[in-house]
Amino acid sequence: MYWQAMRVEPWLDHDTLRAAFSDIFELDLSRIEITEYPELLTGPIPPAPRIHLECVAREGPFPLQLSVFLIGDELERPVADLAGTLDRARELARRLHAILLFGEGPIGYSEMLRVAPDGTVDVVQLDWDDDDEDRFVMLGARPFTELPAEPASASSA
Repeated sequence: MYWQAMRVEPWLDHDTLRAAFSDIFELDLSRIEITEYPELLTGPIPPAPRIHLECVAREGPFPLQLSVFLIGDELERPVADLAGTLDRARELARRLHAILLFGEGPIGYSEMLRVAPDGTVDVVQLDWDDDDEDRFVMLGARPFTELPAEPASASSA
């Protein structure tokens, strides 16, 4: 299951990423594959459950683009909804001492959820450079509410 494509500030080494994902998903370190060039993967397919991380270096304030693939029901179930995704994202940000941007949830076009190491979540609006997918500017932020607003009740008086 493709879980997330997140941007991470700062760049982190493979050992740090492997340790954090191992702790958060309670998975042996040997079950976490990391590559910077997925087309170079060779050999037999490792057994499930496992996590595959693809790291891409980007310019700008969030230099690590991290694509996260979760393989196995026991890894996929906990993040099947937004609440589970946020739980894991908060743990990951705290464990990595990093700010994460990811694009899932009740957000609009050119918006991403920003998760801080202290667990704070907000929605940031981005302006992407049309000529360079690495470059963007944060235009603003707004509070994030995990629960949708209750529908207005029609009262007849």
